[in-house]
Amino acid sequence: MGTNAVLTNSSSSSKWFPIGLGIGIILLFFLFYGGFQVLLIGHNALNTSKEVPWGIFIVNYAWAISSIGLSYIASFGIVLGYKQFDVIGRRALYLALIIVIAGAMSVAADLAQPFRFYHLLLTGHYSAPMGVVGTSLTLYVLLIAIELFLVIKRGHHDILVKVVAVAAFLAAIIVHSYHGAIFGLNYSRSLWFGPYYPIYFLLSALFTSSALIIFITVATYKFTGMEMSERLKSSLRTIGVMLSYLLVIAIFFLYWKIIPGIFANKKEAIMLVSGDFALNFWIGEILITYLLPLALLFYAKFRDLNKMAIAGLMVAIGLYIGRYDFIIVGQLVPFLSFAPFDAPIGSPITSIAAYSPSLTEITYTIGLFGFIWTSYILGIKYLPLHEDEGDQNH
Repeated sequence: MGTNAVLTNSSSSSKWFPIGLGIGIILLFFLFYGGFQVLLIGHNALNTSKEVPWGIFIVNYAWAISSIGLSYIASFGIVLGYKQFDVIGRRALYLALIIVIAGAMSVAADLAQPFRFYHLLLTGHYSAPMGVVGTSLTLYVLLIAIELFLVIKRGHHDILVKVVAVAAFLAAIIVHSYHGAIFGLNYSRSLWFGPYYPIYFLLSALFTSSALIIFITVATYKFTGMEMSERLKSSLRTIGVMLSYLLVIAIFFLYWKIIPGIFANKKEAIMLVSGDFALNFWIGEILITYLLPLALLFYAKFRDLNKMAIAGLMVAIGLYIGRYDFIIVGQLVPFLSFAPFDAPIGSPITSIAAYSPSLTEITYTIGLFGFIWTSYILGIKYLPLHEDEGDQNH
């Protein structure tokens, strides 16, 4: 069992929990308000439409599903034998669990009948990628919860832990590959269609989760006043190097996502590069997700954890913007021209749909991040998430 991290400031160590919990409770009010509106009004509380049926709730899910890469990072030590990742395993598994649950809550809110979410599991149609994702994601959540429990009770290298970790590792691969297939097999949507999307979603899970674990771990130690061990610092620096390689590879994928659309003069690609979503694309996706984080990582020389944490936060924010662009822009060019549902009679026919999140969608989304925040605050207070992060083993 690793030695506990050392609290360097008794005042900060005693105040962080009520402050953190107070922030979480405030954010949870947004969740309750948005959830109440969804249950009371239904889809009329959302700004989705026949032309744009998937809104920000699906964006939330697509972002949250990338956190599954946290379980990959935790499994590098258990499954692949890279023991330098054991130091971060408990925290990574717990984060993977709560973020994916938040993503599932977002999908449930997008249903016409959220309380019938279980039908997706009981009547899954496995010829459809979404049916496979529903079942495999449920299995993944159960396996991750069991793996975290066993790691806490038995350590990283117990044989039962390894069996569960391998099963969770395989379930995560299925989730991500079929999640990519939901979009990649959609031949009628030019921005989505492509056989490499199952691979890209696996890649994005790895670089997003690498960014998240660096940022959240450094922020946690700053917030709680704990002193980070050299062993933990070394692990985070290794993850930082891995993040830089993954971002470079992801740029290659992004290039080939956009170039075919520009070459074929597709409206979706044009909207991203020089249209209404150009600011999102060039600032949010290119600059914030890739260029600035890479510059920060190299400037920090993979030594300055504070700069690396800022780079990690930028990657996480940039990926959310990228997921928004990908999902929303991918729906804005309908198959046929149409008149908007709420347009006055006699309005001209249009060929481009529109979408912006409603107040209910925004508040519920803020609340979901409040759920993640509160769950994490409670986790670091009451669960031994940091006990492997010391310099020595007993």
